[in-house]
Amino acid sequence: MIKHTRKLTAALAVGALAVLSGCGGSTESAESANWRSATSVEDGGGMDALIEAAQAEGSLNVMGLYPDWANYGGLLKAFSEKYDIEVNNDTSTGASQDLINAVKNRQGQETSLDYLDTGESFAVDAAAEGLLAEYYPATADDIPENMKSPEGTWFNHLGGTMAIGCDAEAVKECPTSFEELLEPEYKGKVAMRGNPTTGEAGFMAVVAASLANGGSLDDIQPGIDYFAELSDKGNLVPTEVEAGTFETGETPIAINWDYLLLQWADDLADSGVDMSISIPSDGTVASYYAASVNDDAPHPAVARLWQEFVFSDEGQNLLLEGYVMPGRLDAMVEAGTVDEDALSKLLDDAVDQRAPQPTNDQRDAMSKVLADNWAKAIG
Repeated sequence: MIKHTRKLTAALAVGALAVLSGCGGSTESAESANWRSATSVEDGGGMDALIEAAQAEGSLNVMGLYPDWANYGGLLKAFSEKYDIEVNNDTSTGASQDLINAVKNRQGQETSLDYLDTGESFAVDAAAEGLLAEYYPATADDIPENMKSPEGTWFNHLGGTMAIGCDAEAVKECPTSFEELLEPEYKGKVAMRGNPTTGEAGFMAVVAASLANGGSLDDIQPGIDYFAELSDKGNLVPTEVEAGTFETGETPIAINWDYLLLQWADDLADSGVDMSISIPSDGTVASYYAASVNDDAPHPAVARLWQEFVFSDEGQNLLLEGYVMPGRLDAMVEAGTVDEDALSKLLDDAVDQRAPQPTNDQRDAMSKVLADNWAKAIG
């Protein structure tokens, strides 16, 4: 947990933000009203004006930005110290739908969220409902077209690739492909992160397995069949993999996001866990999260200043320190502004090969097939 004496606060329950300020109703300043309608820093009057208005508002309300995930602790601390703005981070939940619900349920309230960090599909839906503001950070042109909303309502700021993690001390020879995971030597050793019908990591593990077994982003069935076979062989265990189950040896092989596995490897090194991590050689998939500004943000200038910070070189490099792939990575490499040391710690295959990622329509279609067939296949 980050310790920052005055400006960085973690509200540990959803209701905790309610004690920080009262409900809405106060008159919004002219400066805040100006930034609420601004679609870019230039449109609002420039960076100096944005900083001045944000400091007058004084606070940033966010939810689910866990300090030990993607180096959000470092990112929040740097922002708070740089701009002298208090951060109210509600870490009671990080689920995308919970963030959307908070925005809906706190309309017009000072306790509502300024910024949302969600799965891309949730951002698309929230934008369609009119919940997200149109705002283009200054570096928006650096973000590939397929990683941002054409209406400026969300931008992919970080992502990862599905990988295989293995305790090299507990497993004689670590697998590096989905095909190898089917071998009898891995019986009772393979686990995934969560139910694929309800969780992003599990869902994308099935998508990755599909791509490794002749499927496509339009056909998830080979992935379902693959996990059915993995289960029938006794290789897949029902335990949801966590850092703790790796440490105890309960789940010595995991199919999970590369950035989580890399963080676990760091965290568990002192416990004697030597984790080998590889991008499956026969196929995998990538996924990115979306950063967006609440259209009803109680601190509209702060929300936009935070969005600028997230997509700045400083912000993107801080996220890179958390083992995630920044949305602006290619542009920063080309410009020579990327943190080379942090970049060197990512998996080479993830950086060099850039796994495909499904569109939202493809996600929806695959989710329906998975919901209809997963329970029958796994039993």
